[in-house]
Amino acid sequence: MPTTPPVLLADADVLIDYRESELAILNLVVQHLGQVAVVPSVLEEVRGVTAAQCARLGIEVIEVSTALMLQATQVESSVSFNDRLCLVVCREEGWTCVTNDGALRRLCERHGVETRFGLGLMVDLVAAGALTRRRAMAVARRMQASNPLHINNRVLTRFLDALYNRVR
Repeated sequence: MPTTPPVLLADADVLIDYRESELAILNLVVQHLGQVAVVPSVLEEVRGVTAAQCARLGIEVIEVSTALMLQATQVESSVSFNDRLCLVVCREEGWTCVTNDGALRRLCERHGVETRFGLGLMVDLVAAGALTRRRAMAVARRMQASNPLHINNRVLTRFLDALYNRVR
């Protein structure tokens, strides 16, 4: 029996990295891997990406209930409110949190929430035949150029290893 792919909830850093490299990759994710969603307060953090652009890319801007917002305020963590909100929404809905933020990834792991690196989406797209390795590498290098602190050489090397070892 086929399983439904999880909803992928993007945090701000993932949207920013793709905005700076190639935002259209997220449309490929929607077409080939599963639904991509973002909460409105996270979208507000990302200058240059609008709700209308998200709609064109197939990214769903989901409203969050007051109850979930209140839950997010109760999470003990030093991460931002929006990161705690991503955690709470993913935990409640059974979604995957897509983030490159180490602190948010660790928080999600402590709460049993599945995570995915932003670059990992391109590994999955290459495995699905929806993206070439060459294009994935070019996008990753543009990400690194715009965000060298978080997409450093170590991260890029891990991405390239995954790209070549997972995709045969």
